[in-house]
Amino acid sequence: MRKIVSLSIGIVLIAVLIVFTQAQQLSDKAQLGRELFHDPTFKGTIKPGSKPGNATGLTCANCHADFDEEANPDGLIRAGHSIIGVPQRGSAKGGMISGADFERAAGGGGFCYERFLQRIAEDKVNPTAIPKEHAEALMAYFRAVSGDNKGPQFKIEMLDTAGKAAAGEKIAAMAGNSDKGWELFGRACVVCHPTPFKQGIGSQLVKSRAPRDIDKTMVRWATKIRGGGFLMPFYANDILSDQDIADLLAFLREQMESTAR
Repeated sequence: MRKIVSLSIGIVLIAVLIVFTQAQQLSDKAQLGRELFHDPTFKGTIKPGSKPGNATGLTCANCHADFDEEANPDGLIRAGHSIIGVPQRGSAKGGMISGADFERAAGGGGFCYERFLQRIAEDKVNPTAIPKEHAEALMAYFRAVSGDNKGPQFKIEMLDTAGKAAAGEKIAAMAGNSDKGWELFGRACVVCHPTPFKQGIGSQLVKSRAPRDIDKTMVRWATKIRGGGFLMPFYANDILSDQDIADLLAFLREQMESTAR
């Protein structure tokens, strides 16, 4: 029994030592990047009510993992892909950010810095407006945690307005499983929508009174999930399939219809 306890303590100590060693190996610049990645104020540079946007309370970590999700899944489904391998990608936003702008925009992080952390309209976002020191720090952190790992392989499909509408119509017409939808809601949506009945960073989805046309609401939500909204990031096919979204809608429809009874 003593040998088992000693062995368990030894394993825990080794794990703690590994984590401590990894933390010690971060350069000052990479450590700053790590802090920025998890900080909704970006070290105080994003302030409530600041112009031209407003601080949303989101962080990079809300939508992106800073670890290999395939090797070490934590059960959450994030809208964005892991930042593991970012330095090796060379482009972001479906090729919209590339060349010298890729580094200056922190591998695409500069887009999110304005779009999702400050609520700046997409057509007014300047990915290179992120402070240069912050861009360099984030890239240093991305390199530190990536090493030789190229991260997830994916291809971003940027939908235009017509493409988003078509996807929404298609998904809303599919049959869904509300039980699976509840599980997916808990894994993918609660960061911004704590429950369907409570407002968080995102809006309250299910109100005390159901909308007049639930079917139209389903189409609108399907369009936003697949194509994104003003503050909502889009979920690509490799993160949430059409069937996944149909299941989510089935769960939300069930909750909505229960308020109408």
